[in-house]
Amino acid sequence: MATLHKASLPKKNRDIIRSKAWIFFIFTVFFICSTSLVFAEEKKADAALEKAPLKINKTSPVPKPIALTKQYKDDLKHYLTAEQIKPLLAGPDSYLTLVKKYTSDNSKGVAILLPEWQQGATNPKALNYLRNILPSKGWNTIAIQPSNKPENYPSAAITVEEQKKENKLALDDYKNKLSTMLNAVMNSAKEYPGIVLVIAQGNNAALLVDLYSQEDSQRPNALIMLSSYRQSNHTLVNSVNEDFARQLAFTELPVLDLYLKHDNPLVLAKAAQRKSFAKQEMKVYFRQRQLNNNVTGYYPEEELLSQINSWLKAIGW
Repeated sequence: MATLHKASLPKKNRDIIRSKAWIFFIFTVFFICSTSLVFAEEKKADAALEKAPLKINKTSPVPKPIALTKQYKDDLKHYLTAEQIKPLLAGPDSYLTLVKKYTSDNSKGVAILLPEWQQGATNPKALNYLRNILPSKGWNTIAIQPSNKPENYPSAAITVEEQKKENKLALDDYKNKLSTMLNAVMNSAKEYPGIVLVIAQGNNAALLVDLYSQEDSQRPNALIMLSSYRQSNHTLVNSVNEDFARQLAFTELPVLDLYLKHDNPLVLAKAAQRKSFAKQEMKVYFRQRQLNNNVTGYYPEEELLSQINSWLKAIGW
């Protein structure tokens, strides 16, 4: 096979090969220089970073959520007129009350409205309707903005005994504040003629029964409970609601116990027990009624008012 000698290549081809060789040589030199420069810059930056002092990126702390009670108070001050809002000082704590005077010919007395904890004084489930309608029926109304439920309640402790202990400490503190607040409201209610009626919801209604069982408490003339029950740990909920039912049966205070067909499961589960204990103790001024409702937790307004009026007439008011 014949070998192609370099000299045998045409001059034009030799020039092309020579040009390509120079281009490859120049590109290689450029690449090596660029790589060296980049490496040198990176090494210089690393050295400077090692010598520089360590800086911690401090960000501003995330603010805590506004307390629910404060949100309710701010809303009341924003949306309602100053004439309706009356501050109340009870011990070291301050509360807001919403006061409406009767607009009928005769005054029947005062209806004190206490919502469930974690709910507002203008709670639309029942109390706001009563706050607005009762003055036309002869009642002065005082709606209270309650405190938040106790912190860390129910207890997250492991053992039942620890749960009982922590729950008692939390509830005792809450009940002391609740008692002080209610005494202050009762003193305000004495400024108006007639009887004093307390209408309370949920856990607060159940805690009122406990407070009214004490001899030194300022009792109203009657108590109306709306969807009342006692919240607690799963292992303790039966016993605390049984205690509530027994206290209710023993108290001499006239009680109207109302709840809904579509209500909190604990309310529905414990209503029959309260009625049974009241019958066993032959509690005279006790009535329990279930109201039909379409939306869970919301009372039918006209039926609610009708039940209250008929019960008050039945016990002589």
